[in-house]
Amino acid sequence: MGRPKEHGAQTRAALLTAAAEILHAEGAQAVSVRRVAAVVGTSTRAVYSLFDDKEGLLRELSMDVAETMRRHHEAVPSMDDPIDEILELALAYRAAAREKPQLYDLFFAMVSPRADRADPLFALVYRSFERVLTVVRRAVAAGVFPGRDEFSVGRHLFALVHGLASLELRGVLGDAPTAVNVWRQSVGATLVGLQQPPAPGGRADGAPAAT
Repeated sequence: MGRPKEHGAQTRAALLTAAAEILHAEGAQAVSVRRVAAVVGTSTRAVYSLFDDKEGLLRELSMDVAETMRRHHEAVPSMDDPIDEILELALAYRAAAREKPQLYDLFFAMVSPRADRADPLFALVYRSFERVLTVVRRAVAAGVFPGRDEFSVGRHLFALVHGLASLELRGVLGDAPTAVNVWRQSVGATLVGLQQPPAPGGRADGAPAAT
């Protein structure tokens, strides 16, 4: 038998797994090309060949989370009631975060609102957000969220699910059945609030009126 390919798909997967485990246990500062290669039992050359450097390795892990988010969001079917659909999309976000718990914080550390829209990571992240905006846009057009625009509603929802995911992954929301109940109640209450016109003197995006 020939010698296994050093830079093949199996090595790539093993390196990503090792980096994710170190990241989860000790943080991004503990991840190094040399250490990840040593865990897998390969050379640093393999890491450089596959990912260029440490940042490339971490970016690939972020791409993995972004793809997981996209997959869960786009698996939610279109529904007649946009409120029901938004709740399911929120739970899809939860499922994606729970699938990649050790990478969730890294993902947000690498995603920037100033990112180039041509950046593959940004494009993948935006696909998930666009899936939410699609139903929000439909709801706004139908008058479900009076006095609000799609981006203000989208930001409200994004802030909510990010906060809930961050708390759940740290164990703050209790066990899984308790946590999902908190998600349902929190998202439901937020959607009820968003169906009311903005408070007099306030803005649709939630910011106070200028004085």
